[in-house]
Amino acid sequence: MLSFEFLLKKTIIFAVFLTAVIATITYKRYKDSQSWIFMPFLWFTFLIELLNLLPTARLFYPDWNFLKLMAYILPEELIASSIWVGSMFSIVSYYVYLWYYRSILRHSRSAGAIDLCIAIYSALVIHSLLNYQDLMVSWLQSHMFAGVAFTVVAICFYFMTILKSDKILSFYRTLPFWLTIGILFFNLVTMPIFIFAKQLSFSASIYVYILVLSNYVMYGCFVIGFIVSVKYSSHEEKLQHF
Repeated sequence: MLSFEFLLKKTIIFAVFLTAVIATITYKRYKDSQSWIFMPFLWFTFLIELLNLLPTARLFYPDWNFLKLMAYILPEELIASSIWVGSMFSIVSYYVYLWYYRSILRHSRSAGAIDLCIAIYSALVIHSLLNYQDLMVSWLQSHMFAGVAFTVVAICFYFMTILKSDKILSFYRTLPFWLTIGILFFNLVTMPIFIFAKQLSFSASIYVYILVLSNYVMYGCFVIGFIVSVKYSSHEEKLQHF
């Protein structure tokens, strides 16, 4: 029988799906901004969560159509384990975050520092890919730790830029603010449990509860951001008619 913690962890996929749907519905409000990348990224994340279900489905739901489809595409060893899925997601996600803040801060002095972060991160990713066997065993590789550190650095640059601008009184109404709060919260809260995953074990209740809560908070912030982007953009459009 599947444990409560195991089933709770799998509910993350519903949070991802709901966020992706809302991001799609509100897309026209931010499609011309740097935040456009989060809509396709969220659907990519949803696909990742589906792939994460393959080992469980293989054991308990062998007739699932998605599992049968993946069986034609992926070798058996990739269906039996989802560690490679987490490795792939970690690589892509931090590229998205770093690109995002690089594009937001492209006219600031911190852009060069973020470029350096991306270059170092890319070197570590290449090292991980050259040693791809390690990615099949554990997604806790050096590129992931660097990705977290560099993302936090980029977020600090973002906040410093906002604090020095005239947007300080209203930036909480913007989509980038809520996306940033979600990303920052998730990375700062989950990194300790990722580092000490072996000590806690991946089935430990404390690990699952913190991971699920962090995901709910992050995607909740994303949803607030997408809704806020609609609310205040509509308000500004109305003001322009007076």
